[in-house]
Formats: sequence, structure tokens, C-alpha cells
Amino acid sequence: MKTGVDKLLLGLHITGAIISAALAVLIVYDVIGRLAFNRPFSGTAEIAAVALVFLTYLQTPHAIHKQKLLRVTALVDRLPEMGRRLCTAFAYCLGATFFIAIAVTSWEPLQVALATSEFFGSDAFRVPAWPLRIFTLVIWIVTAMVCLGLAIHALRTSSSLCDPSDEYDQH
Repeated sequence: MKTGVDKLLLGLHITGAIISAALAVLIVYDVIGRLAFNRPFSGTAEIAAVALVFLTYLQTPHAIHKQKLLRVTALVDRLPEMGRRLCTAFAYCLGATFFIAIAVTSWEPLQVALATSEFFGSDAFRVPAWPLRIFTLVIWIVTAMVCLGLAIHALRTSSSLCDPSDEYDQH
């Protein structure tokens, strides 16, 4: 199961990177079309806005899982081992609570988007809102589960600040 979760999160992360590269190509295409041919790609702004949300949210669970976010441990480092483990677990439980709260508050906008055919953009280029809303709801739930897994990991291991995949990387 551990490698399945790692593969899923890495897959989301790689998908975000691919979207980032595709977005860069689209923007270059738009700029060249605008400057060289006076024919920009209509919808670049709308696609870029949606793509930025997608790529950022796709990479969030992996970044949290690999503990690549900014951490200030000046106080936690001064605690005994059990205190560090408890503080780390508590912090991840707060993170899980935060992402669950976002998921819960995302439910109503998703229902509205489905009922009203909400879209992003202008009449020239429309992007339906419901796929983005479903996607964000799922990502927040996945991210909350990652935080809960890290909280459990912090309580079970002797070093709560280590990468949870370290024990598997040494084999």
C-alpha cells in the first residue's frame, strides 16, 4: 500500500509538472501569435487561470507527503523526543482539519456549478467550472488523508521529523 500511495502522489505531482510545461508552451504560442501574426490564441488567460489552480493543487499532497514545505522547528527541536512527536502529530492533525474544512466548504459551490452550468472565462472562451470543483474537492480529501498518515507516522516512529518514505528507500 505504501508504494501505491507514493506512486499516486508522485503521479499527481508529475501531472502538475506536465500541465506547467504545457502552459508554458501555450503562453509562448500566444505571445508569438500576438507579436508575429497579430493573431493571439483566444482563451490563453482562461486556460492559464485554470491550469495554475490544477498544477498547484496537484502538487500539494506530494509536497506535504515529502515534507518539502517550509518548516520552522526552533521550538520543536528543543523538546524531548516524545514532545517533538506529539507536536508534529498535532500539526499534521491541524493540517488535516484544515483540508477537510476546505473540502466541506467546497461541496456547495460544486453543487451550484453542476446545477447552473457555471463556467470560467468570457463568451469568447468558456471553461466549465464543475470539473475544477470536483477535482479540488478530491484533492483536498487526498491531502487531508496524507496529513493524517503523517500524524500517525509521527506518533509511531522514533524520529517524527524524518521523511516517511525513508524506511522504504534503504532497501
